[in-house]
Amino acid sequence: MPVVKTKDVCVGEVREYQMSSPLGTITVTACTSGLHTLSQPPHLSDENFSPNIRQEVELLSAKGEGDPPQAVKSCLHWLQVYFKDPAQLTQIPVSRPNICHLHTNNPGFRERVWQVLADTVGPGEVITYGALADRMKNPGAVRAVGSAMSNNPVGLIVPCHRVIRSNGLGLYHHGQRQMVKRWLLNHEGVHKF
Repeated sequence: MPVVKTKDVCVGEVREYQMSSPLGTITVTACTSGLHTLSQPPHLSDENFSPNIRQEVELLSAKGEGDPPQAVKSCLHWLQVYFKDPAQLTQIPVSRPNICHLHTNNPGFRERVWQVLADTVGPGEVITYGALADRMKNPGAVRAVGSAMSNNPVGLIVPCHRVIRSNGLGLYHHGQRQMVKRWLLNHEGVHKF
């Protein structure tokens, strides 16, 4: 996943953490201000995708010393709830971990797309690229919305898997993880793909 500069909000060192999940090992980077990235296993593809629904979400390792920052603890809890029952994210509700990219002083178009997506499209919902561009009050920005999705540094929490084409599923990780997208949507109760 690309790393987006967030110098205007971040403090402290960015550290890496690994968590188990039904998808495999998820890698999270964070500073004391919030998350920077959340990455699915880099080797994951349609050819080798084999989710383990019994796998609990646990913190496996941390690079660096000391306790993980609050954003990592919140991320761990959010992922635990998500993989157990995504509907609980809105029913309880479970707080989304702080994400540095969403709290910059001068957010760009991508950051605004990620914020709107994270704030308005919940588990079990989907939205087309065009409808998301409309929500951004920029109906001509369909391709730019697609670019924002392919550069999303905190997938799952900023749910780019919920963004679809008007005529079908749409790409996920440049078309390399279509089965993962279907699985995530099915996990959330969307079964039309």
